[in-house]
Formats: sequence, structure tokens, C-alpha cells
Amino acid sequence: MSTGLRIPTALEIILKLLALAIKSRQQGPAVSYAILDDKDRALMNLKRKRGAVVVALGTRDTGKTELAYRIAEFLEKPTYAVSPEQNPHPEFIQRIRPDEVKERVAPNSTIIFDDLPAYASNRDYNEALVREMEKIIPMCRHERQLHLIFASQSAAQADKYILDCDMAFLKPLGLLTADVERPHIKRIYETKVNQYFNGKSDAWVHRHAYMMCRSWEGLISISKVTNPSSR
Repeated sequence: MSTGLRIPTALEIILKLLALAIKSRQQGPAVSYAILDDKDRALMNLKRKRGAVVVALGTRDTGKTELAYRIAEFLEKPTYAVSPEQNPHPEFIQRIRPDEVKERVAPNSTIIFDDLPAYASNRDYNEALVREMEKIIPMCRHERQLHLIFASQSAAQADKYILDCDMAFLKPLGLLTADVERPHIKRIYETKVNQYFNGKSDAWVHRHAYMMCRSWEGLISISKVTNPSSR
């Protein structure tokens, strides 16, 4: 069952804080209001981090790319996307080639690595992009201050560094790939995630994800980005 939770925009959280300030002035300094829930605080903590790794897992056509765009929009940083597809991105996202990550992406940016298995799997460690990713992932929270968003159909095809993430968004796995998933990821799906998605329509799956971080976890709904796509 959907909880009705969703990723708020930064503006919505600011408006909540303004409402709190106005009510406090009207009703006196002794009155306080808890208007930010645990999910809001977890997302704001992600936004404030100097750098972070975010992972979105789920089989194809479940809305992982739209989710990655929505997270990037919330972070409000210069955003780049490495994607094997030529689909148009929202206008605030610059598409780059895998070999351009080092030269074009400035510190304090967001990078979306979409459809991860298409160019980075356990069997491709000699590829230039994989070597570059292994360099920037450990340093993203320190030297370069990058928010990295990885979208993959399976954690089994993801580099181990990616799984040391600050936040994860989980959508249904493929029917025939769940059994080859990493054991601890498979256990999370079996005990926490699958119950929300079993029997749901494709449209419902697109609009929802199971969010996990150290301070909060639960089902969220996902709205589309407010910035239109470039054509």
C-alpha cells in the first residue's frame, strides 16, 4: 500500500520552514511545530552532504531514470548524465560521454550513471570508465564533492564501491534475475521491498520506490521533474 510519501522539492521544504516561522511569531515563542518528517530530514541531509553515492535498483522500464532525474533536480547542483541512450534529458542535465567525466565534470556537481550494466559490469574492469569510476567513487565525498547517482537493473552487475551508498531507491527486480542478485540485496527485497510491489500495475511501479538510508526507510511516491526535457 502506498503511504503517499514523495520526494519534496527544495522549495516545498523552504515553504514549510517559512510557515513554521510565521506561526511561531503569531502564537508566541513557546509554541513549536514539527513540520519536517523523518523522510524530509533524510533527504535534506543528503542534499547538504559534500558528496554522496545514491543507487537506484530495478528491472528495465520501472522508472529508474525518471527517479534519478528527480533526485538530481532536488539536489540543485550542476548535473551531468552518462547514458548509453540518446533520449532527451531535462534541460538542466548535460549529457556527456564516459571518457569526458574527468575533464568536463567540475567539483560540487551531480553525475547520473544511467543503465549501469550497459557499460560497467564485473567483467569489464579493463574499461576506461570503470577504472575512472573506481577513482572518483572513493573520493566523491572529499576531494571532488560529487553526488553520484547510479541506476542499475541489478546490484550483481555493480562495482562493490557503488554499494557503499548513502541512500538507495529500490524498485522490483527482473523475474528471472532476482535469484542471481547479491545475497544481502536479495534478502532486503524479500523482507522489505517485494510486499509493496507484488500485484501492482506498471504505472504504479513507475510512480513509487522503496527508499533506504541510515535514518529512514519506507515507500515513497515519485513526481516527474518540473524542468521540461530539451528536444
